[in-house]
Amino acid sequence: MTNRRIWIKQVLIAGGGILLMPACMNDDGAVSVVLKNIKVNAKEESLLAELAETIIPATDTLGAKALNLHQFVRKMFDDCYDKPEQAKIVNGLKQLNPHAEKIAGKAFGELNTAERLALLRAVSKGEGATEDLKFFLKETRTWVIKGFNTSEYVMTKLIPYEMVPGRFHGCFPVNKSI
Repeated sequence: MTNRRIWIKQVLIAGGGILLMPACMNDDGAVSVVLKNIKVNAKEESLLAELAETIIPATDTLGAKALNLHQFVRKMFDDCYDKPEQAKIVNGLKQLNPHAEKIAGKAFGELNTAERLALLRAVSKGEGATEDLKFFLKETRTWVIKGFNTSEYVMTKLIPYEMVPGRFHGCFPVNKSI
């Protein structure tokens, strides 16, 4: 009786291990936030982070990577677009590296800042880019800028936000020499 219980226990443990093995062997890596509609892997998420950092680089202020704007952009793509537009966005993201390799000879993440900007300008002018890639870059740029301008960092540190109507200055000195 005891041997049968041990055998059943070991078979269940082995079966559970076999079921979990494909999840452990995922070479694409896990994304930071799993969304309902937009399915990307960790490499594509880091590519999106590099693109966002190219749009708003870190200078004396925080850049897009430090503010996690790529996650904001992914969430906006997931929540604010319908299925056909989401498909265009995912296709555009998947086309960014092959397009960079075709134009510059290197993947987007391997390019320096000047090469990245030249590539993005060429795509925005429509030079050899697909409609999906142009749509993806245009929408990404829009959401990165919007995410930066409405981030807590910008609203509290760079441009302190005040509720409307603002301050009331009841006692203000008047210049009588006018």
